[in-house]
Amino acid sequence: MSTKSKNIFSRSKPLMNIYSGYDDEGKAVEVREDAEQLVKWHEISDALVAAGYYRAQLQGLSEFDKIVGGLTWCIELCDIDVDISLLFEENLTIGKKIALTEKIVKILPSMQCPYTIEPHQIQGLDFINIFPLVQWLIKYSSEFREAKEDELRRFAVLQYEKNYIFESDRAMFLKKENLLKTIVAVQNMYKPCRVRKRKGGLPGSELEQVNATLSEYDQRMLMHVTTNKDDSNNDEGLDFLYDYEKTLADPSQITTETDVFKKDEHTIIDDPNMKVHYAVLHSELTGEMSKELEESEKFKYSEDIEKLTKAIDVMQREVDVLKQQHEARMENAKKQYSNKIGKLQKITLKLMNTNNYSDKDVKEFYKSLKDLGKEQNELVKVVQHRDRVYKKLEEELRTAKSPETAVEETPLTPEELKEVREREEKLKSFITTTRLEVAKLNREVVRYTRALDDVPGAAELLQYEKRFVELYNQVASKHKETKQYYIFYNTLYEVKLYTTKELSLHNSILDNYEEAMSSARKREEFMSQFENIVEWVNQTVKKVEDKYRAEKERKADLYNEYSRLMNVQRQYGAALKKLAEERQKITRRTQPREEV
Repeated sequence: MSTKSKNIFSRSKPLMNIYSGYDDEGKAVEVREDAEQLVKWHEISDALVAAGYYRAQLQGLSEFDKIVGGLTWCIELCDIDVDISLLFEENLTIGKKIALTEKIVKILPSMQCPYTIEPHQIQGLDFINIFPLVQWLIKYSSEFREAKEDELRRFAVLQYEKNYIFESDRAMFLKKENLLKTIVAVQNMYKPCRVRKRKGGLPGSELEQVNATLSEYDQRMLMHVTTNKDDSNNDEGLDFLYDYEKTLADPSQITTETDVFKKDEHTIIDDPNMKVHYAVLHSELTGEMSKELEESEKFKYSEDIEKLTKAIDVMQREVDVLKQQHEARMENAKKQYSNKIGKLQKITLKLMNTNNYSDKDVKEFYKSLKDLGKEQNELVKVVQHRDRVYKKLEEELRTAKSPETAVEETPLTPEELKEVREREEKLKSFITTTRLEVAKLNREVVRYTRALDDVPGAAELLQYEKRFVELYNQVASKHKETKQYYIFYNTLYEVKLYTTKELSLHNSILDNYEEAMSSARKREEFMSQFENIVEWVNQTVKKVEDKYRAEKERKADLYNEYSRLMNVQRQYGAALKKLAEERQKITRRTQPREEV
């Protein structure tokens, strides 16, 4: 049983840039940026700009707006007939964004897109999976635009040629027009024209109806229904066809081709192919074949047989060559297979002999698996040995029972018989216990295998991490949007509060103004109260200005900190690039040594 030494808790970590930042409240948060995702995003942006979507160059838009806008732009260029509106708008909420991505995903199958994508991948900005979709949409839209351009150009040329013509094409156009007129005139000249009219009704047989119709249009009758050949109006060139028609009814009245040739010396056919044709027709009607015709047919078929024999020989040689090549390839494949098996056995032995385990429990687990495998192999060997002994005994018993062999009857003594029975019982019990132990070991192996399968692998853990990052980004964007709503609400509430106070103050002044101006004492009290109100308003304005100034200073400090962190990030990127270059150099240096 082969085991593989590995740490089940190890997994590959993606290349991610992790740095600290500040949110809208000024709290320190951890920001993660995947380097591969950033590379794919730049490739997507460059592809959209190269295709003509220059909106992807704007700095104020988010990545989601550029991606969805580019996808919508490509779909609109394809002139797809859909029942939904793909009009993209800015500053959408998360719900509207997800609904828009769902609409885009629903349209892709109707465009026969070979790539599948989910709405949460677009919402989570999974650029690695979005990049092939954007590539395909750009290619599809460009091909659609080229096809539509060709179609519109052909339509424009067609409309132009209906009313205008170039001087260089005028001669060809006139020649073509004259040819068409000549063809139409010839067709009108030789079109069927009715020259007779039938007086009576239709004939009874179908053949007579056909002949009557042809006669109306002055066409030659193909078949004769009368047997009168003395009529001087009959066409002498159709005598052979008349004879052929008669033979269909009565083969005894056949006229041979030699008789036809003797009737009119001027109608002798000199073409040998026609002679052979009429001879074959005559042989089919009479059932007899002339010797010359038979020899010509034999000669013809002998040539065909020789050609087919040569073709068969050539094909047989090709088959032999292909068979030899196939056998050589099979031998080569067998050698390669044996070499691979040898290498695999060596690697398996190395893996079984290694004891470099990272975890103590895993080491003990694999050690127990090795012990169980050894015990199982020993038990299997014992069972196989017992089976061979049992088969040998059966063979001896079969040879003893055969009538050809002379059996010497030597009766066993009671002690020997008892010993044989005891040995048989012990063997049966041993086989039973061995099978039970093997079954128990198999159950243990299956249980440990299931326990290993329950541990998630590196790919599964990486997928879980990606999904959690997408969920975190979605929750963060939703939190940011909700926070903006709260800030906007609080601002409007403060504006409303100050407006209400101002309105109430104006109303109180307006209500008490006449009463306050009625006497000098009330006027002084009114003015003192008014001065207190003005002082309170000035204090409030001063507090707001101080708060605004503090926020402005805090913004400047945060911007300086952001600039410093960006410099650190650039330095980190440069150091990471240098590290990758040094790693590649070391890899190139170590590869020739490994090959040697």
